[in-house]
Amino acid sequence: MNIIRKRAYARAALVGNPSDGYGGRTLSLVVRNFSAEVVLYEWDTVEIMLTEEDRARFRSVHDLALDVSLHGYYGGIRLIKATV
Repeated sequence: MNIIRKRAYARAALVGNPSDGYGGRTLSLVVRNFSAEVVLYEWDTVEIMLTEEDRARFRSVHDLALDVSLHGYYGGIRLIKATV
């Protein structure tokens, strides 16, 4: 079983913006005291677990995409579904 663990640290931009006239360049700094971490496990199904009360389980990524096409992105897991 493959396990992927990644951490993203907070960044603060001082000058520039990736989508503005600076050509996608920014002058920024990393704040290592604040981060978000994600752990992905290889599994037979796709399961998005937000809390014990708010779960969604799909047999495959294709079933998740079908659910999005039928019901849209709105709901408790809207932002996660928007990445499909």
